[in-house]
Amino acid sequence: MAISKWRNGVGPNIEAVLMENVMRTEHMFPVSYGGNRACVHTAYGDLEVDLGLHECSCGAWQMSGIPCAHACAAIKLAHGNVYDYVEECYKITSQQKIYNRSMIPVVTIDMPDINDYRMENILGQTFLQPPRTSRPPGRPRIKRRESQFQNKKTYYCGTCHEAGHTRRTCKNPNPY
Repeated sequence: MAISKWRNGVGPNIEAVLMENVMRTEHMFPVSYGGNRACVHTAYGDLEVDLGLHECSCGAWQMSGIPCAHACAAIKLAHGNVYDYVEECYKITSQQKIYNRSMIPVVTIDMPDINDYRMENILGQTFLQPPRTSRPPGRPRIKRRESQFQNKKTYYCGTCHEAGHTRRTCKNPNPY
């Protein structure tokens, strides 16, 4: 039911991200290279956008499937619709296919009526209480137990400078 309220063919979260990216294009200057390619000049440097391959050199468009701000600037330059460049999985047709049969209504045979809260109806029901818990005996632990996977400190011998033992347990009588 919520999908039927979607505007522009994408969900409200995706539309919010798109609108934010479109707002960020005000300070960008795109230059067309022809063939659905553009170079977008920003304050931080130049980025290349290929609208045909849905790629931007920043990598955000490829990672999320939602056009980044640089791609939105290039789409605006090409007089295109930003919603046409959103990945298919975010569009309403794909979402309807995903959720078409997955919502099965819950059977409400033994459910109490919300409008029928009288005292005699409540007293006849069995309510489950949470389990009783108690503190374990003894003083709480102050020092944490180290994990067996944690890296242990490597000891070096002060006499022979080898790893794995100390001067006290050194078996090399003449290190030099």
